[in-house]
Amino acid sequence: MNDIEDIRRVLAEYCFATDTGDSEAWLATFTNDIVWEGGAFGRFSGIAEARAYHSASGGSAVNFRHFTTNSIIDIEGSQARVRSYVQVFDQSGQPPVLVFSGVYADVFEKSDGKWRIKVRHLLVHPKELAELLQKEAQPA
Repeated sequence: MNDIEDIRRVLAEYCFATDTGDSEAWLATFTNDIVWEGGAFGRFSGIAEARAYHSASGGSAVNFRHFTTNSIIDIEGSQARVRSYVQVFDQSGQPPVLVFSGVYADVFEKSDGKWRIKVRHLLVHPKELAELLQKEAQPA
């Protein structure tokens, strides 16, 4: 696989691990210094806080299905900026119901030959995405 396919695989591994409640597989998608900003869904920093966050959710995600689509992946050396649409469906009834839709704005880092999520922002409101894109377009 190439780097872009490796990153897409991590995006999929994150979704499957979330929906099956597999904490170890979920944690394996992150760097040790992960920063996860989920808005109304919370925030954590570092792998220990990530573990506590996932454990606290119990089995609540087993009825959900997370989908990431339309990923734009820009790689620069050992880092990548990734933007993806995310949709989450509740499958506890029929038909499945859309719980929310948003954007993952991620920074990935490659270390020891593996890509992992270093920073993840969950943006639910279109205004948040517009602000992020404007910030990224400004010269450093």
